[in-house]
Amino acid sequence: MVDNPDKLREICLRKFVSLLKYDEFIWKKQIEGCINQIYEKEKSQSSLNGQRKRKYNTTDDDDDNSTLVQKVDYSIYETQLKCNNRPSFLEQFLRGICPLNAILSERLVDYLVRQNQLNDFTLTLFSSNVTSLKRIVLNVKYLSQLQCHILQQHSNLSEIKIIFKDLNNNRSTHEVNKLLYQHICPSLYSKFDDIYTVYGPLVLHHLRGQSPENLNRISLFNRYLFQRSPALLEGFSHQRIFNTVLNSLHPLTFQRLKILNIAHYKFFAAYHSTSTWKHARVDMSPLNKCSTHSTTTIYSSVNIIPTNLRLILKFINLTSLNINNTDIKNHCLDLIIDSLEKLHKLDISSCSSLTSFNCLSKLATKLKSLNLYNCSFQMQQNPTIYEILHQLKHLEYLDISTDNENSITNTKYNINAFLSEPNCLSNLKELDLSGQKNISSKSLYKFLLSHKNLEFLGLFLTDEKCTNCLFDRNDLCYSKIRLYTYDLNDITIENDAHLYEPYLIESLKRYYDRVNFVQKILYYIFFLTRSYQSKYQNLLIDLILHTMSIHRNLQSIQLASTACIYNLTRSPIIEQIHLKSLTKIVESIMTVMEYFPNQQQLQKNCLLALCSDRILHEPNFNFFLLASLVMNNLQNHTDSAIIQPGVAILALLTSRLTVEECTKLGSVINIHCLLQLIEHQVNRLQAMQNIQDHASEQPLNHNLLLNNDLQLTGDDTLRFCLSLLWNLTDENPIVCERFVHSNGLQLFQRLIHLFSTDTIILTKILGVLSNISEVSHLIMCLYSIDIIPLIQKFLTDAIIDIAFSAAGILAHLLFQQINRELNLELCQYMKNAILKWQNPDRNIITYRYTKTKSSKK
Repeated sequence: MVDNPDKLREICLRKFVSLLKYDEFIWKKQIEGCINQIYEKEKSQSSLNGQRKRKYNTTDDDDDNSTLVQKVDYSIYETQLKCNNRPSFLEQFLRGICPLNAILSERLVDYLVRQNQLNDFTLTLFSSNVTSLKRIVLNVKYLSQLQCHILQQHSNLSEIKIIFKDLNNNRSTHEVNKLLYQHICPSLYSKFDDIYTVYGPLVLHHLRGQSPENLNRISLFNRYLFQRSPALLEGFSHQRIFNTVLNSLHPLTFQRLKILNIAHYKFFAAYHSTSTWKHARVDMSPLNKCSTHSTTTIYSSVNIIPTNLRLILKFINLTSLNINNTDIKNHCLDLIIDSLEKLHKLDISSCSSLTSFNCLSKLATKLKSLNLYNCSFQMQQNPTIYEILHQLKHLEYLDISTDNENSITNTKYNINAFLSEPNCLSNLKELDLSGQKNISSKSLYKFLLSHKNLEFLGLFLTDEKCTNCLFDRNDLCYSKIRLYTYDLNDITIENDAHLYEPYLIESLKRYYDRVNFVQKILYYIFFLTRSYQSKYQNLLIDLILHTMSIHRNLQSIQLASTACIYNLTRSPIIEQIHLKSLTKIVESIMTVMEYFPNQQQLQKNCLLALCSDRILHEPNFNFFLLASLVMNNLQNHTDSAIIQPGVAILALLTSRLTVEECTKLGSVINIHCLLQLIEHQVNRLQAMQNIQDHASEQPLNHNLLLNNDLQLTGDDTLRFCLSLLWNLTDENPIVCERFVHSNGLQLFQRLIHLFSTDTIILTKILGVLSNISEVSHLIMCLYSIDIIPLIQKFLTDAIIDIAFSAAGILAHLLFQQINRELNLELCQYMKNAILKWQNPDRNIITYRYTKTKSSKK
């Protein structure tokens, strides 16, 4: 029973989207079939044209016209799709049987964006007759321009956020294309000719590969379409999609929209070196307006207004605009401020092209929130940026933090003069000065004395710490409700670092998207949690996992994050972590392992964090995916710090895999890798034993060494390797056969002689041999290692665990006698040995029943 409304909503949304994804899969297959038919038809036609050329000795130029007229008849495929289209959940939903209100509609959009499931197909959901949207978030990553017209049906939109940030920057073109194709899908209601034009190249690259040989027989009419790189398709261009979105909005939206967030959009990216460059923008320079010459103008981005920016200026009632990390320029910002008269919230953080901020003074009576994080103020002189800010009397939120060390120090009116002003922004509730290295304690103290109602002060990575204001309740600047961001620089961990943990948490909450800040915060968290048990363990984990998802491609962030996760999930404090958080931890770590397969230290961090009984036993996740990722590590790395936790994780994970998954994991390559690993480990243990014998000055019996009679004790790595093989071969004839063909029996024969006194090692070896003895066509292979004398010895001399397995092996051997005659002497020997066994006081082996996998260790 679900008693949490949020959890219930999440379950419903997950089920809703799963039904959609099934419909999407079927529809996508039908589209692939139609486009593949066109490809085959074109290839056959091209072959006939080639034969005709050779027969009549015609040239390519003679045949161009006849080829070009052979266009695709889209109506045939349109009809075919309609006939094949089965009743789908999406169509049932769009009939309006169960319409969603505004809250549910918006949460559905948010869920689709969070899960990377928003594409043309799922965007079709948001028809105005079944959904009601007042705000919408669009991630353009998997959208094309074909379905953006759906927004025209929603006239009440007051907030639009469009996510342009690409998380695939460090991937190869092939990986980007592959990932893109996994998530895209055309709408059910798009015309086939549009689908063919926009999606055709991606489908052909997916079905036929990117090799030119696979596409060289396409006719001239379609060759250009199919040979373009999917990563460069115009239908998925951010500029084209954004332009289509703006042009598709309902006319009333241009009056009703209050909030617009287009962070990371590049206004000028589409206009460099393109044939439509001069037609996509307007020259606003006075010289050009007055010119009457017809000569070609050489345009410069200094005075160009991009088309999409001109469309944004139509939102006349906009009150909040976020254009952080865009390539907006000075003249564009001037135009925005002049045009959007009701603007009271502006975010232009990290806009590196901005050098002049004089236009901000025009908002002196309006602006309440201003974010100038990482803006460059060096060129802003007379007046300085602080003199401009002093004019903004109604500001309640101001962020002038930086991680570029661009503070102004060579002017009379610098940040200290700004803070020392008696009436400096008296309405301020939040001020962020993080990264400003030149703040004096005197000016900061004056500012706090005159701003008793300040609710937040950012002092992360500043030289002035102002500790009295934080902890001294008798200080005039102390405030019980005020929040701070702070760091642990020059603070002794043993004494009072725990006092600063809330400020680090506040820093991570606010600066999760700022790379340089995040790296420092994670370093301090790692430093803090290394020897101190956090009071906010679950909160810290959630914040770190969120940070990992934001900076998925940054190795430095992932390295620091996984190190912090390791500190926060060590035993025994892992017992305090909620099961849901454990699942998120595993999923995030698997993502890191997929993104950075060759980064040894990062993989080591991931494996160490995962190497926990509770993490591997309690939460549910994709066990096979994690096992595959860990197995890849065993093949790619030789560091013992990776090998040992890797085999330990696999030994535990394989007990949760199905037989089919074990068959895939136990491939020939992987079995060979494990046997090599075991052999290397045995050689290492043997060499270490020889060194110890030398150190103790005991004479070595070389005959014993040659006969492999030197007795060894196994280590954890060897034990986990054998447990892994035991689980992989359990009830799996295919893996057993691979083990035998990889000379595993010969290696195990050597192990039995070297570890004849190590009962743990022998138990696992006998477990694997027992699995092989259950395979009828492999059982005779056991005779190659002289199995009968060993079994007889184990039946009488070994502990009950080993004797039990030995009896099972012998029973199979007797049942599969070559001459079909039962060896009565061996049967009697086994009977006598079994009768002498003592009843064990514990379970010897847990067997698998029905679909439950045994756990053999």
